[in-house]
Amino acid sequence: MGILRNLQPGEILGQVLALMAELGPQRGHELTLVFMGMGEPLHNLEHLHRALRLMCHPAGLGLGKGRITVSTSGLVSGIEKLSRLEPRPLLALSLNATTDEARSRTMPVNRLWNLARLRKALDDWGPRRGEKFCFEYVLIAGENDTEADAERLADWLGDLRRGHNLNLIPMNEHAASAFREPGEDRVQQFAEWLKARGCFVTVRRSRGRDVQGACGQLVKEASTQRREDAKVMDGH
Repeated sequence: MGILRNLQPGEILGQVLALMAELGPQRGHELTLVFMGMGEPLHNLEHLHRALRLMCHPAGLGLGKGRITVSTSGLVSGIEKLSRLEPRPLLALSLNATTDEARSRTMPVNRLWNLARLRKALDDWGPRRGEKFCFEYVLIAGENDTEADAERLADWLGDLRRGHNLNLIPMNEHAASAFREPGEDRVQQFAEWLKARGCFVTVRRSRGRDVQGACGQLVKEASTQRREDAKVMDGH
């Protein structure tokens, strides 16, 4: 799909206001917000931070920063800047591989900031009292779901394996990708391997698969249609 432009602070805030209005005055202030999905939040850090300030300020929305999480693919320069800003939200990190070779293949950001550099950024972040990291690991059959992967993942987490959340997310398949979802037995086995090594693990179930709206599927049909239209126009 490609990037078109970054959201302005008012556009970010507008989404939250719309949701709060839908939920009503009581539930609206009990929101738990996560910045993630289409695009890398830390590529738009200036506007993101301005929106965060308005969300958390008593004269703004008055939301607690402990209810707001920013998810990143591992943009170390952005993580370092975000760690020094106030209000500082919680941090979630998409790992998805346990070797630099595998992670660079599926996540090009790793070619700039490898796993060792990423781990150092988390140490430098220095979680404050009550702060927890959230780690996201998309399980792909035959790619990152072996016992050796589980062992390397636990080793990489080190002292962060306890007290922080590790979410296992079976891949959502779609026609544009050759990757496949592991079977349920493998998903549960991978979770058990990690638990045996002291990790706090949750298996996350995706919603929206029935309408191709789950994580990783949102632009699939539109992108495929554009390619088919281009073939017709080219006469192929």
